[in-house]
Amino acid sequence: LIRTYASIVLRAGRQANSTIDALLLLAGVRRGSVTPRPLAMAEIVAEAREQVAPLLAERGGSIRLPDRWPAACGHAPWVVQIWTNYLSNGLKYSAQPPALVLGATPQPNGMLQFWVQDHGPGLGPEARARLFTEGTRLQPDQAPGNGLGLWIVRRIAERLGGSAGVESEPGRGCRFFFTLPPAV
Repeated sequence: LIRTYASIVLRAGRQANSTIDALLLLAGVRRGSVTPRPLAMAEIVAEAREQVAPLLAERGGSIRLPDRWPAACGHAPWVVQIWTNYLSNGLKYSAQPPALVLGATPQPNGMLQFWVQDHGPGLGPEARARLFTEGTRLQPDQAPGNGLGLWIVRRIAERLGGSAGVESEPGRGCRFFFTLPPAV
């Protein structure tokens, strides 16, 4: 009985800490003034992978990377947060074992789209429309969270001059993306 209560308290503490971290990050994004700089995307993705390493090991997943990344501009600590959120969500909500593929695609408007593709159940139009809004959790019983992650991702991407979103169809997995301007 004591172990059960201790586990509940520990889980609640982690949830509270996660919420506080998300709110502090959002506060920094809202008031922070950054000058976008060329990004070392391989290093940024490596840092995000390090942050999700325990979850990756727990889920027995894999992450496939491209050989090269295009040169983009942004603010490295914020871009690490985007990748960490997308990787964490992909590991939590994809089919088991999760197999994530990362990549980048130049867009017709000159922006660079960076993405994480999973092979999960996919999302219908209603779910896609709700995902990047504050407090949205589509599967609250599947994994802990506060519903702020994707909302913050969108805010970060917009502050850096880009956008964030998801492409998906039921039964075909999801491709979560964000765009950044290219480095010149």
